[in-house]
Amino acid sequence: MLSTATDAARRLRLPAYIVLGYMTIGSVLDILISAQPAIIHDLRWRLGVSTLLTGASGTELLGAVLFLALALLAADEVALWVGFALSLLIGLGYLVASGIFTLDSLQMRGQIKPDMVDRFNLGLGWTLFRLVFTGLVFFVISGAFIRAARNLRRVADRVSIKPSATPLVVGTPGVATPMPRPNIERPKAPTA
Repeated sequence: MLSTATDAARRLRLPAYIVLGYMTIGSVLDILISAQPAIIHDLRWRLGVSTLLTGASGTELLGAVLFLALALLAADEVALWVGFALSLLIGLGYLVASGIFTLDSLQMRGQIKPDMVDRFNLGLGWTLFRLVFTGLVFFVISGAFIRAARNLRRVADRVSIKPSATPLVVGTPGVATPMPRPNIERPKAPTA
């Protein structure tokens, strides 16, 4: 049963990797393309993009978990290490984005009308929570990737270590005993 599932996962892994890549990278690219022209020095633009990226965090997390499941089912060690590196980088990116978002929000707070401060604080708290939460969950996912890659390596090492096929020879050390030769008659070649 397990080998059948592994065979099916290996057959489906290329199209599944393409779909997962499209799902995760495509959502971020949609946001970045729709936020053009990029005005990095504009505070409102940065806050808007970070809020939109927060909306894509669910898709990113789902893609990472499905990537982990597929790589594990296919016993694809390279994909597990790639998933580890990417999820670690994405987690760091979300945590850095949460720091930038916090600083931008504090700078923006002075421009908010007094009657809108409560609503601003609610949106700030929710967005900041989602950014930090997503970053931390990506760290957990990266830990799952590295554990799976190491376990896969251990299993592969155990399977590759086979007992020696050499027979046990008991006798006097240094004395070679002649082995009897089987009496095999060879057929004579036909003459023409």
